[in-house]
Amino acid sequence: MKFGVIGAGTFGSRHIQAFDRHPDAELVAVLDLNRELAESAVANFASGPVPVYTDIDAFLAIEGLQAVSVATPDHLHKAPAVAAAKAGKHVLVEKPLATSIEDAREILDASRVGGGLLMVDFHNRVNPPFVDAYRAVRDGRVGDVKYVYARLSNTVTIASMIKWASSSSSLWFLASHMVDIAQWIVGERIVKVTARALSGTLEARGINTPDLFVIMAEFESGAIGVFEHAWILPAANPSNTDLKFELLGSEGAVHIDTTHNRTVEIHTTDTVQYPAVLVPPYGPRLTGFVLDAIAQFVDAVHGRGEVLATGEDGLQVTAVLCAILESIESGAPVQVETV
Repeated sequence: MKFGVIGAGTFGSRHIQAFDRHPDAELVAVLDLNRELAESAVANFASGPVPVYTDIDAFLAIEGLQAVSVATPDHLHKAPAVAAAKAGKHVLVEKPLATSIEDAREILDASRVGGGLLMVDFHNRVNPPFVDAYRAVRDGRVGDVKYVYARLSNTVTIASMIKWASSSSSLWFLASHMVDIAQWIVGERIVKVTARALSGTLEARGINTPDLFVIMAEFESGAIGVFEHAWILPAANPSNTDLKFELLGSEGAVHIDTTHNRTVEIHTTDTVQYPAVLVPPYGPRLTGFVLDAIAQFVDAVHGRGEVLATGEDGLQVTAVLCAILESIESGAPVQVETV
């Protein structure tokens, strides 16, 4: 089947790479308003020449194009996703599905009209440690879930590198992952949130977005979750990402540290690094959970399984994140909108 990619930035490059390597996918086009960026991504992540487009109508009119990835910046998912879905394409959208409930619903509605599949790329659902946690809860090994703690933060280098950081935040960029994975593992929706955010450090660097978010969440059963997400870890941190996840149940617990498990350490005269062993690829095959999630979209398009996360899952996460922003604004707890 023929696949195309919209958005040729960091994550768009991963989609290019995945479709190019997958034996059941033919990468036929890449679309980006920045032609040079798209040509560079193709040169670096595809095994051969791939046509580059800057016009979405011409892109969607490619003969035989059946499926599309949308990997544009967080706040720019709606327009290309809606256009592709209405054109009858199967659509994979990078997380978050959208940065407003209204935009998320428009994407879902367009998918229903067009009749294609819609998948949100919450790739931590195939990240091995989280799959283990999911199974532990499903198998009853931890009993009733009482408490979840999740921390996913980046160094200030990441926020400085993202050109559109002022139009997003660590909430959309990072918390979307952990809100989804917590709800998926626990098997319940978050129904109420209380949140705080602090600003200043990034604003001093010309990036108009909060430094960090701290959230307390309540699940349907009454279980409590605490989430931390920051974009101001020191640039000298051994890894650009700090990821922790803990779950406490009535009969057991789960502790995950995918960043500082120190499987590999590289020391030089003036630095130490902890390479991210769960996010290859190192070789010519599809390896690492980031690419594996995209491969699951290919499988779903071929009718070999379900999508990893549905549009409804994406809408729910967006609703939680919007409630968090409302709580920060009001200074009070906020019920998550039922979607």
